[in-house]
Amino acid sequence: MGAGHAHKLYRHGHSPVHGLPPHTKLVAVLGFVVVVVSTPREAVWAFAAYAALLAVVAARARVPAGFLCKRLLVEVPFVAFALLMPFVVPGERTEVLGISLSVPGLWGAWNVLAKGTLGVAASVLLAATTELRSCSWASSA
Repeated sequence: MGAGHAHKLYRHGHSPVHGLPPHTKLVAVLGFVVVVVSTPREAVWAFAAYAALLAVVAARARVPAGFLCKRLLVEVPFVAFALLMPFVVPGERTEVLGISLSVPGLWGAWNVLAKGTLGVAASVLLAATTELRSCSWASSA
């Protein structure tokens, strides 16, 4: 039974993704996040494949890019942190457009941005396609 109201993260739809049982989607997102986090930061091709997979899921779920991007704004503090890393992390330096940047800082920034964005996007897709339900145990608390 539905809760009688829609959550702001949920996007009503009748897609194949919306139709999956919630526990199946939860396990899929958990598995996805574990794989993403376990991927070495140097495997840039793998992150591109993960992003393509999320794009396919979003398309099958009929979740517009604008809807997804607006909800990705929650990660702005992590983006700000990542953008500082090339300037403050010690180690070997390289020049990019005349600016001296830390090589480990650049890799660290990439790591935070790639893994964070993929994890947040997967979570947003889960929330966008999984309706909150009223639970008997929750209403008795």
